[in-house]
Amino acid sequence: MWLFCKSGYFSAVQHFEDPEVIHVRARFSGDLERLCERHGIEPNVTETPQNDYRYRMDYPRETWAKIVMEESLSIDYTNFKNAVHDGTLRDVAYMNCWSAMSRAQR
Repeated sequence: MWLFCKSGYFSAVQHFEDPEVIHVRARFSGDLERLCERHGIEPNVTETPQNDYRYRMDYPRETWAKIVMEESLSIDYTNFKNAVHDGTLRDVAYMNCWSAMSRAQR
């Protein structure tokens, strides 16, 4: 699952050893910490510079489900691009993703 939200961009997969754990990865420093702060969770982020996603954290499956639900319920915008547009590298990355998906639309 890819999750794009105001807190950041995340890739979530089932942990390879424990199906009750969701392994969440981020590309930008601070995204996982911001997500944890927003949801009252103590961050325990691992930095893995050699991996494709540099920042990683594990969540119990129920906790991740609650985070996704709360992120959905907190939507307060009518246009996501406008809500996250800030001219940063993240903004450029979000727009590149949006553009790629737009081009692929049939």
